[in-house]
Amino acid sequence: MTTEGTIPAKYKLLMAMIAAPDRAGALAVDARAAGASDAEIAEALDVARLFGGMPAPATGTNPRPRRTTGPRPRSRLARWAAALLVAAGLLAAGTPPGWADVCGDAGQVPGCVDPGAPVGDPPAPPGGVARPPWLGTIAQRDPQFSDSYVAMRERILKDGAIPAKYKLLMAMVTDAIAAHPDGVRTLANNARAAGATEPEVTEAVEVGYLFGGTAALVVGSNAFG
Repeated sequence: MTTEGTIPAKYKLLMAMIAAPDRAGALAVDARAAGASDAEIAEALDVARLFGGMPAPATGTNPRPRRTTGPRPRSRLARWAAALLVAAGLLAAGTPPGWADVCGDAGQVPGCVDPGAPVGDPPAPPGGVARPPWLGTIAQRDPQFSDSYVAMRERILKDGAIPAKYKLLMAMVTDAIAAHPDGVRTLANNARAAGATEPEVTEAVEVGYLFGGTAALVVGSNAFG
């Protein structure tokens, strides 16, 4: 699943690197061997930070991780995802009734969606990446922070050493492993808008399965719905 295919092997290995933080060092070594540059590895790490926390150091790690006999510990990515879900729940619980539609009157805040709109990112701004709908709640409370987050998000996810479509597929894989189906769906659609083909989306979902098991495959199937 991490060999050459529709997606070049180096990008599959970078997806794996950010999907499996406990094996990041070994996978970074493999990605370099497949042709990944330091700039590409750095951009992959930026995507990891944006969508799920900091992976394990990509250097100075034994390229052949030791086998363990017991169950594999839950990855740092999963712990970050759980903390984010709890924080989101607390934030929603404290929202005044007037904000029940997340943003209040539609269109007042960048990133807001109409009440009752389908779950997912609103349309992308020209030349940019669609903003997550939850950002409207943050923008209501701290517009300056929201603007700085959006600027960082758009900088990380634009074309660079790694094409934007592969960055978005990397983010999709992290959301599949973190059990975030809405994120998988919207990131897959963003990747398509950035030029990803259906075979590329499929291969990315399969990489998620390789490092997240059947649960990640089930969540990853939201990329096709």
